[in-house]
Amino acid sequence: TEYQEKLKSELLIQPRMTTTLLLACSVLLLVALPGIHSLPSTVDGKDISQRSIGTTACIDEVIVMTFTSDRNDAESTDNFDLELEVNGDTYIAEFGTTTKDGGQLWKFAISDFHNIPSCVTKQDIEEIAIEEDTDDAWNIQSVLTVLRAGGDYELATMDMDVFQWVDGDNTFSNDVRHFELNLLI
Repeated sequence: TEYQEKLKSELLIQPRMTTTLLLACSVLLLVALPGIHSLPSTVDGKDISQRSIGTTACIDEVIVMTFTSDRNDAESTDNFDLELEVNGDTYIAEFGTTTKDGGQLWKFAISDFHNIPSCVTKQDIEEIAIEEDTDDAWNIQSVLTVLRAGGDYELATMDMDVFQWVDGDNTFSNDVRHFELNLLI
């Protein structure tokens, strides 16, 4: 679509892209944009179409790339939570303010999740979700989550073109307070 082409071109011409943003753009270009590739391919030179993170490897980082829709009032000034459900317990890390300006990238060290065990494996993760408890909604067009363990990356969630309102006060007919992401691991 026109929006996807504009987004792709904006992400590719940013003059100060960090390695992290390049990683996220690789995920976006290889996985997220329909019609470019039907399956995940590589991230930072690592194959994510395979299960590249071992079952006993400790996750070091959760990388989240979100795209806010271009709908009116789609961005939010409130902070949202990224929730990991690990072996029946929920651990929370906080997102910053959202924006409509292209994709946003968040990197969470596993230690950013309050009181989480020091070693979490991909098999321990039962759910990844975005949560909001206040009254400022966020309309998420698409969201990807990638796990990193050492030098290996693996696509953990992929929710494309969902246009999901995440809101704490049920302002919109299709909004949810707890947006469970499509777990792939």
